[in-house]
Amino acid sequence: MSRFSVANPGDTSADIVGQAELIVQRMKISDKIDFNNDWKVITIFIGGNDLCRVCRNKNYLPENYISKVKDAIDYIHANVPRVFINLLEPVNVTMLYNFKFTGLMCGIAHIVACNCAANPWTKAAAQRMVERVEGYVHEVNALVDSGRYEKDDFTVVVQPFFRYTLPPHTNNEVDMSYFAPDCFHFSLKGQTDAALALWNNMVEPVGKKRLNWYEGEKLECPTKSRPYLYTKKNSVASFYENDDFSAKNLAENRLLAKSAGSNDQKKAVTSSGGGVLLMVALASVAVLALVILGSVLYKRHQNKVNCSSRQRLLPNPDRSGDVRYNGNFQH
Repeated sequence: MSRFSVANPGDTSADIVGQAELIVQRMKISDKIDFNNDWKVITIFIGGNDLCRVCRNKNYLPENYISKVKDAIDYIHANVPRVFINLLEPVNVTMLYNFKFTGLMCGIAHIVACNCAANPWTKAAAQRMVERVEGYVHEVNALVDSGRYEKDDFTVVVQPFFRYTLPPHTNNEVDMSYFAPDCFHFSLKGQTDAALALWNNMVEPVGKKRLNWYEGEKLECPTKSRPYLYTKKNSVASFYENDDFSAKNLAENRLLAKSAGSNDQKKAVTSSGGGVLLMVALASVAVLALVILGSVLYKRHQNKVNCSSRQRLLPNPDRSGDVRYNGNFQH
C-alpha cells in the first residue's frame, strides 16, 4: 500500500489539504481498490513540524493548525465513501529538551529541525512550548468530540498513544536505536513499535485507549465478541463493561497523567545555555559542510565506477506490493 502514502518529511498542516487531494486521486485511479464499496483506513499524523515552528510563526498556533486539519478531513469526507480515519495526537516534541540526545550531530539537527522545542531560551519559552503541545492535543480531541464526523459510512477516531510516550532511555540518555541519524524521526525500529501501538489503539474502545507505548508491547487482537475496529459509537457499550485489560489501561493512564502533572517540564533553561549551544553548533557547521562535501564527491566517484551495479538496485515497478484492503469494520 506504499503507493498511497503521501507523507513527506518536513511537511506541516499547511500541506495537509494537498496531501488529502493527492491520496484521493491515487485511490480513485487504483485498480487495487473498489473505491465505492471498500472500507479505507486513512491515518493522519501531522503537527510535529508545526510545533517546531510555533515559537516564531503565529500561523502554527493551535487554532490555525486544527483549522487546516479540519479542512483536510472535510475534503476526504466529501470525496471518499466508507472511510475510517485514525487521527493521531501530535508527538510531544518537548522531549527534545527533557532527555539527553547524545552527540554533536543531534545538537545540530535539533537546532535546524526543531529549535523551538530543543533549545527554548528561557523557562517561560519552555513553558509556552508545553502549552502549545497541550493546545494541539486539546484541539484534535475537541474536533472529533464535536460529532462532526460520526456518520454511518465515515468516522474519525483519535488515537492517543503518543500523549505520554517517552523514548526508552537509561540514566536519562535516549536509546538512539529508536531514532534515525537526524535524532528526530523514527528509525525502522521506532516506526515498527509506533505502528504496533497504533494498531493496539485501534482495537481499544474510545475512552479506554492507552496513552503511551513502550518497548516490548504485545500485539492485541479484536475479540470474538467484538471483531471490529472501535469507533465512538460502538465503544459506548464496552465503556461500561469491566474487563481486566481496559481497567489496566485506565489505571496506567491515571498514573501517567499524575506523573506528567507533577513533573511538568522542570528542566531549567537559561538564555546563556542556549547561546553556548548555538555557538557550538555554528562552529561545527564548517566541519559538517566538509563531511557532506566529501560524501558527495565520494558518491560521484562510486556512481561512475559502479553505474551498472546501481541500475540493478533500482526498484522494480512491477512489484508494488499493493494489497486490497477488506478490513472487518462495524460502525
